[in-house]
Amino acid sequence: MAETRLLIFQTHGLAAPKRTYAPLFFALTAAAMGMQVAVWFSMEGVTQLRRGAAEQVELEPGSGVTLQTWLDQARDAGVELLACSHAVGLEQMTEADLIDGVRMVGVAGVLDRCLEADRVLYF
Repeated sequence: MAETRLLIFQTHGLAAPKRTYAPLFFALTAAAMGMQVAVWFSMEGVTQLRRGAAEQVELEPGSGVTLQTWLDQARDAGVELLACSHAVGLEQMTEADLIDGVRMVGVAGVLDRCLEADRVLYF
């Protein structure tokens, strides 16, 4: 049986830190279930990919588990982390500002992925 492909859109960023975790939780769970997973960070979602920013966000204050911890776990689990090239520019960022392991993808590229994915989730 072919591997299930899941594409997750993440549009929330550091301004709404509690909304940054759910897409990564879904991505990690799907990867653990053997799915091929990509998370596309668009709009304000790219703000969490700025080098050093995610290290400042804890879902549970004092836990020591940061948003960066979750991003690292997702990447290590094989989740592909994609940044909207247009949104990166709108946030006054460049590819050099992004954490390691993130690839920039334009709208045409993500539309192709939408058509290829078995399921698309939007946050």
